[in-house]
Amino acid sequence: MALDTTPTNKNPPLLIDVRTPSEFSTGYLSLQNTPAINIEYQDIHQLPHILRSQHGIEVSKDDDITLYCRSGRRSGIALGVLRELGYARVRNIGGFEEAREVLEREERERVQKGNAVGEVGFEGRTEEDEAAVARRREAREKQFAVLLQGLRAES
Repeated sequence: MALDTTPTNKNPPLLIDVRTPSEFSTGYLSLQNTPAINIEYQDIHQLPHILRSQHGIEVSKDDDITLYCRSGRRSGIALGVLRELGYARVRNIGGFEEAREVLEREERERVQKGNAVGEVGFEGRTEEDEAAVARRREAREKQFAVLLQGLRAES
């Protein structure tokens, strides 16, 4: 499932979270210090327009695109749509937890090979970095608690 990370163009790899905006708000992943972009799977056919209009990104058919969702089903559907549209370097790394593991493993491999893009390994984090990670984790936990409370209220 590993993607060849040899640069083929000027754009960094894109990480697309195809979950709903409410799912995305509970937390998302990052690829090479770049946060995921949320485009719901049923809107993935509008990828170039959404990236250009909402994020100022021009995407080409040979850009590296990585997809994930909650379980892997929606990202699998999105993968099929993008391939039908002619995107050659697109992959599905599955559900959220599996995707996190894949990205962490690939990051460790990049660091070990000395190919990290402006990053340090986990063991090189400063106290400030650790504090930022803790704040983000705490914010995600609060967002998740609010989401759960809303879901319970609807039942």
